[in-house]
Amino acid sequence: MKLGPEISLLGGLVILLIVIVLLMVLWAHRRSGGPTGEAGPPAAARRPEDIAPWVLEGQHLFNQWQERIERLEELKSRLSGMAQEIEQLRAEIGHIDEMRAQITRLVEEGERCRVERDHLREILVRIAGIAHEAAAEPKSPGSP
Repeated sequence: MKLGPEISLLGGLVILLIVIVLLMVLWAHRRSGGPTGEAGPPAAARRPEDIAPWVLEGQHLFNQWQERIERLEELKSRLSGMAQEIEQLRAEIGHIDEMRAQITRLVEEGERCRVERDHLREILVRIAGIAHEAAAEPKSPGSP
């Protein structure tokens, strides 16, 4: 698995947080022990039950950060998938726009054809009227 710079930075921050928590625990134990000057084990070694909750909390925080990193990877992959879908939709929108332009051209051409058809019908009606009139006219006796 390839780790990105964000995940490396996040991991570093988690480690830094754990170190700070441990240093605070050690500092608190030294303060609570007071300056007795006695030779012997350090305060943390005398009372291991005091540091156990801090270690458990540190582990809990570390686990939470690991879960967040995994969630971040999941979100990145989903975002990548969404970006691909967006590109596909853009291509489809371009195709739809082309189809709309073609439909507009066809509608205009259909309108021109309708106007031309109506004009030709008018001409045919006039021709039919003239032919009807010519057929209805009485023929003169001298006409062959």
